[in-house]
Amino acid sequence: MKNILLIVDMQKGFARYKQTLDLKDKILKLLELKVFDSVIATRFLNDNNSIYERLLEWKRLKTEDERAIDSSYNQYIDFVFDKYIYNCVNSSFIQKLCQLNDGKYPEKIFIVGADTDCCVLTIATSLFENNIRPVVLTNYCSSNGGDLSHEAGILCMRRLIGKEQLIDIEINETIDLLNI
Repeated sequence: MKNILLIVDMQKGFARYKQTLDLKDKILKLLELKVFDSVIATRFLNDNNSIYERLLEWKRLKTEDERAIDSSYNQYIDFVFDKYIYNCVNSSFIQKLCQLNDGKYPEKIFIVGADTDCCVLTIATSLFENNIRPVVLTNYCSSNGGDLSHEAGILCMRRLIGKEQLIDIEINETIDLLNI
């Protein structure tokens, strides 16, 4: 089994507050350790008249600049998966995971990124419901809604996917990811 990292929505348009700007740098340091066999990044794309615009009055991530994943990540990312909703888990995404995992259905996926209470929560739950263990590295997640939103996302995930899937450690080059 390969250790696959999923970076959720670390785009310029989401890295706009101190907590998500700090997260961007923290994830870059994690990538520089090269402890993962493969790295996938999701990219949220908003459109005119989207459900986010109509119901939430949220109009961000419509320009190429806002949608761009930080260029410092590019050398580490094997694949970018575009999505127009909170979730990325569908048959195409799972097929890509299998390809990256030597044709085998993955047992677990490591998750980092933003926002803990929205896309990270939704994706982790969907992986769980597709019989893939979501390992959420909570020290490498944050929310534009602030600490309260981040903690709310963690609280909900404790109930939805189980506390054993929420890993609160700093990753270093000597860590054995197989035992997480």
